[in-house]
Amino acid sequence: MREIMLILHFIGLTMGLGTSFAHGFLSQAVSKMEPAEAVKFRLHSMVLSRMGHIGLALLVVSGVYLIIPFWQTLPSNPLLMLKLALVFVLAVLIFLIGRGTRQAIQGDAERHLKKIEPLGKLTLLVGIAIVTLAVYVFH
Repeated sequence: MREIMLILHFIGLTMGLGTSFAHGFLSQAVSKMEPAEAVKFRLHSMVLSRMGHIGLALLVVSGVYLIIPFWQTLPSNPLLMLKLALVFVLAVLIFLIGRGTRQAIQGDAERHLKKIEPLGKLTLLVGIAIVTLAVYVFH
């Protein structure tokens, strides 16, 4: 069962971190578009965020199972505690991006998209930090 959960964990990681990378590369394309076209494109590309949500769900579900053997040693493992804290931060950032996306779809898209753009960049950095910490914790 552990192997199945590990596979799901890596699939979730790929989906979640891949979403951040995809949005980062798409922002380069958006920077070359006319403002009205860019807003429309960014709204349509937000469908990628669903992939990130599914990836995060897979990460959390499989991660809960995978961390059970480490639960008793958690207080003595500050890097693992930091990794878990960053997963929580990532979940909050994804929630805020989702809320901003819904607001952008409802109206004043340009303003709301500008608000969530830095959050998207931050999710990429947090995701990379989580992966880096995971390598150090579970090597």
